[in-house]
Amino acid sequence: MGRPFLCQIVGKSNTVGASIRTMPPLSHCKPTSNAMPTATIYTDPCRAPALPTGFLPRPRLSQALLHSSCRLRLICAPAGSGKSVLLRECAQARPEGTRLHWLDLKGLRLDEDSLLSLLAKALGLVGNDVGSVLACLAQQDGPLWIMLDDLPQLGDERLDRLLDLLLHASSANVRWWLASRRRPACKLERLLLEGELFELGADDLAMTAAELRDLLGSLYGEAPPATVQALMAQTDGWFAGIRLRLHGRDPGQPPEAAQGNALVRRYLEQEVLAELSDDLRQALCKLSCLQDFDASLCEHVLGVGEGQLLLQQLLEAGVFIETLDSDQGLHRVRPAVGSILAAEVAQNLKRALFRHACQWAAGREQIRQAIDYALLADQAEIAASLLQHFNRDRLLHGSQMARVLRWRNLLPVELISSTPRLLILNSWALLISGRLDEAEICAAQLQRFLPQPTAQRQRELLAQCQALSGKLEYHRGRVDTPHMREALENLPESAWAQHVIVLTALIEVEIVDGRLETAQQFHRDAIRVARRHGSRVLEALLLLQQVQLLEMRGELKAALRLAEQLHHELNAAGRGEANPLSGRTRLRLGALLTRLGQYAAARGHFEAGLQECLDCEDPAASWGYIGLAELDAMQQSLSQAHLRLADAERLLQFRNITEPLYQNLLLLGYARLWIQEGHASRARAALEACLLQYSGPARKRPPYGNPELVQHLQLALAHARLASGEDVSAIFEGMLKAALQQERRALAVELWFGLAEAHYAKGQQLSARRALLDAMSLSRQIGMVSAEYACSLRNPGLVRWGKESLRADDQQPAAVLLSPRELSVLKMIAQGLSNQDIAEQLFISLHTVKSHAQKINVKLGVARRTQAIVRAKELGLVR
Repeated sequence: MGRPFLCQIVGKSNTVGASIRTMPPLSHCKPTSNAMPTATIYTDPCRAPALPTGFLPRPRLSQALLHSSCRLRLICAPAGSGKSVLLRECAQARPEGTRLHWLDLKGLRLDEDSLLSLLAKALGLVGNDVGSVLACLAQQDGPLWIMLDDLPQLGDERLDRLLDLLLHASSANVRWWLASRRRPACKLERLLLEGELFELGADDLAMTAAELRDLLGSLYGEAPPATVQALMAQTDGWFAGIRLRLHGRDPGQPPEAAQGNALVRRYLEQEVLAELSDDLRQALCKLSCLQDFDASLCEHVLGVGEGQLLLQQLLEAGVFIETLDSDQGLHRVRPAVGSILAAEVAQNLKRALFRHACQWAAGREQIRQAIDYALLADQAEIAASLLQHFNRDRLLHGSQMARVLRWRNLLPVELISSTPRLLILNSWALLISGRLDEAEICAAQLQRFLPQPTAQRQRELLAQCQALSGKLEYHRGRVDTPHMREALENLPESAWAQHVIVLTALIEVEIVDGRLETAQQFHRDAIRVARRHGSRVLEALLLLQQVQLLEMRGELKAALRLAEQLHHELNAAGRGEANPLSGRTRLRLGALLTRLGQYAAARGHFEAGLQECLDCEDPAASWGYIGLAELDAMQQSLSQAHLRLADAERLLQFRNITEPLYQNLLLLGYARLWIQEGHASRARAALEACLLQYSGPARKRPPYGNPELVQHLQLALAHARLASGEDVSAIFEGMLKAALQQERRALAVELWFGLAEAHYAKGQQLSARRALLDAMSLSRQIGMVSAEYACSLRNPGLVRWGKESLRADDQQPAAVLLSPRELSVLKMIAQGLSNQDIAEQLFISLHTVKSHAQKINVKLGVARRTQAIVRAKELGLVR
């Protein structure tokens, strides 16, 4: 089945409308003669041109074209994109009563007189002058489709003017269909503004992964996902590339890997390169060696006064050059054919090309491109020299961190350690990527450059060492706050990026210790530095930290709004390039949506964020696996959840990520699964051993990005003990008190549910009811649906009982939220009484009054007494 279908991609029939039953030899592909074509005109009103044997329908495209009512439908894409077959598919499905004139122009040279003659013949006219043809088209009183297949590949100004005239002079009953490798120079923008142009380009015609999967299924049965991914990566969905790589495969065996490029190379030679002049051919192959290019770079590498002209001619010829940024005039040769065309350039000419490109990029301070080209040109010393100008804040741009690590592997060791700047850059790259042991070894080499020639430079280099050392210790769970604070005082202004990164560590230290006000002050200082230097990346990193803080405080909707705004801005700025911060933002969105109970949307963000972090080699990818495992566990897919955690562990070990960054986070995930599976004793033993690290004078801190890890480990241990039959109500009460004091509302919700379960297990129904109503009311107030759902999985009877109690009480959730004593205190606060007055009137201690006031603020979601009064009036709790 595979062979006949190939003909619709790589060969057209000589007689338009004839069924193509066998693939013509590649040596008989389209001729390159400059003679006028003898086009066969297809005008049979009853039948459309036949489709090839083995034809694969593409309703995604054909239905879009058929449903359009535009005057012009333009299909513009490089060779082998399936334009002609798509045109035939639409012709077969034309409405009843619609006449069809099909002209196969075969892509050859054609002047305006020849086109007029062909149209006149198709329309049945005696005269073939422009006036007769225009008059006939203007007087058409029935629906007529004119399909021009394979327009001339070389531009002709007079021919394009004639096409424009024909389009605008035709009757409203005439619909034009054009298939072409080049975009004709008609007034297409005017048609677009008038709503009369429907256009499909190369990206539209590219086969999607789903279509490729269906194709492989029809040829070989179900194909492995890895095969689909490999073919998509090699071809970008280019039809000819896919079919040529599949050609010759045994239909009984699914392809395990794509074939080599031999057939594709022959196809390109005969369909593309043979039709270009020598200058254009050489220019296309040279440009295929470059990552991307604009007119300026073309002038530099192809010749001053010639490069821009050659680029323009190649663009007009439609030879696999795609536009990356139309505003900046940035292009590249499509990756599906780029490597094959680049192989046509001799190695010595490639090195010279890369040297020129390196000079051009360095002159425009495009450091990344300059380094890449220097390495391709075998100029390691120049690459190392350029790398010293790479700003540290750019490590979080796109895939820059992965790129720096790749450069590190390509450069000789003696060059990497030749200057303090290179050592500092590589140390930070290794640290941020989670390879702490390698980062420590790299940073230790800075000692070779001490002492420095001046006291100022000595202080600055020592500050760099302190910043690296403090951050390394922090990631290992051993916080040396004075070290980091001293580094902040002495880092030079040029090291502002390290200054901000150290501040992010100090912010998290304060969050872990519950000093949220100090954390906010550090956050304001860091934002100020990032904005002063115009670093949107570091500002985004800080905003992501703010999202996490809002989430911890139970302000889930505010956190969601900020995360969505941040994701939108990062996505717009990145223009589709994978970005570690964008990936982390999507993972945070997944976590927020999970808590809000929007599980399908959460899964989508986890999957997308995971892939983006994997593309950037960001160790935060492990958070994606853990988030997906949590969703799987909620759906009772425990075996799938175990596989997710195993994938995370395997990935982190493969990338040499240091264990302290992930070990206990994965243990928490496994422990939750063990409890859910009924293996509470196993979870308890593992959690108790783990928590020993976080107790005593030499206790560790949680790893970066997980400031509440210890509390969640303790919460899981309490649930494991509860599942083993222990009385853990006092443990939940103590943790709940601490959570409320530190305004950790999201954690407080989970603890309240746990406390309700502990009381319920002991048969203390009144206490269980009070705790459960508090948990349910606060969870609903902040929108934390996941906590109630998780409790219902562990103890469905308890949650059902709580819901029935709420209905029986027939009270507003806000009224249930506060205990009678808290309501009394709230009313006295609203009357303006001081804490001392309230204590005296209620015969309770001043400390108890303050505790009640704090709980009221937490439950009402406010921070101060005045806000509590306003909120209470809104809820009708006080007058």
